[in-house]
Formats: sequence, structure tokens, C-alpha cells
Amino acid sequence: MSTVLVTGAGRGIGQATARAFARAGWRVLALDRAFDADAEGERVEHDLRDLDGVAALVGRLGEIDVLVNNAGMQNAVPYDRYTGEMRAAILRVNLEAPAELIRAVAPQMIARRAGRIVNLASIAAWGPHPDLWYGITKAGVVSLTRSYASYLGRHGIQVNAVAPGPVETELLTRVVDAARREALLAQVYTGRVGRPEEIAAAILWLATASPAIVNGAVLDINDGTFPR
Repeated sequence: MSTVLVTGAGRGIGQATARAFARAGWRVLALDRAFDADAEGERVEHDLRDLDGVAALVGRLGEIDVLVNNAGMQNAVPYDRYTGEMRAAILRVNLEAPAELIRAVAPQMIARRAGRIVNLASIAAWGPHPDLWYGITKAGVVSLTRSYASYLGRHGIQVNAVAPGPVETELLTRVVDAARREALLAQVYTGRVGRPEEIAAAILWLATASPAIVNGAVLDINDGTFPR
């Protein structure tokens, strides 16, 4: 049975992704700091701000065929109210942790000459965003996706990303302010926000069914919410 490690799997897109893999017959390692009752898979509790513990953690988990770097945070405060602590936390969770996790799983994937990695970017990568550092980290995710694809592609490993628009998650309903939500909804073609399971379906495709030539790609799933 193949194994997938999904970060941020306690809720939202991560939880939906863990569920999608489980239904497809995968062994799911669900990583998060905390889980609700509906969490899917074998629960792995880890705070991704602890970068020094990532290598040892991956070593304990054993063989990982697919890595989904979903965990992320957003502070949703104006640029001039950002504290150093906020900046350090969002950089660590959204950008440094995915890079470190890829570095940790890469040797075993290289040895097998097989493996797939899917990172969570965002439409925030493509234009201005109310949360300055969130946008910066998501642009960084696009860059690290393409860089790692270039490093690992010759070893049979695919590294891709998805860039969702607004999705019905805690981030959208609790963190993003009402005016921002209304502005996003005014743009979407379908007149509704996306559902976590729709993003999960795209992640599952990239991780299991996309052809080998799909490498270093960023799949926009934005329903018309292009940066403006």
C-alpha cells in the first residue's frame, strides 16, 4: 500500500485531501498540531515551526510515496502592523517547512526513482494581497516548487503545486475580513467559493494520475478570482 504524508490535515483542504487519499486506498499520515473528530488517517502531531525536528520526524515515518505540503497560516493584518514574531511564524510554516520537508523526503524518493510532491500555493502568489507576508510566502512556494522540480525531475520525481482561489475553510470564514470575501465572491464565475474536496481532487490527480511531463507546474484553481 502506498503512503501519503499530508500536512495541515486536521481541517480544511488538508483534511479533505487526507480523506480523498484514504478513499483511493492509500495509507494516510495526517500531520497537524491538533485534530478534530473527523480527521482521517494515522495522526502525526508536529508543530512545523520546529524545523529542526523535521528530518527526524520523516525518518520515523518510514517510506513516503507522496508528500502534500498543505499546512499554512495567515495573519491577516496590515503590513504596518506586522510584528517580527508574526513574520517569522508565517515564513516558517508557509515556506521554510515545505522546503525542509521536501529536503527530508527527497533521498528516499531518489533511491526509488519515484515520488510525487504537491505544494499548496495560492492566487496570492500572482498579485498584491492584503496580508503582505502571506503573499510573499505563496510566491515563494511557487519558486520552490519549480526549483525542486528542476533538482528532482531527473530522478523520476514530480513536484507540482495548486494555487486555489477562495475556498470554504476556516481561513476564509474567520481570518479574511468581510470586505475581502465580498470582493472575491464578486469575481468568481460560479458565484460561490470553492469546496475543500474540489481542491483535494486536483491534488489527488497531480499526486497519482498526472503524466510525468507535468512537473514544476502550478495548477490555478481560482474560478475567475484573478489578482487585481
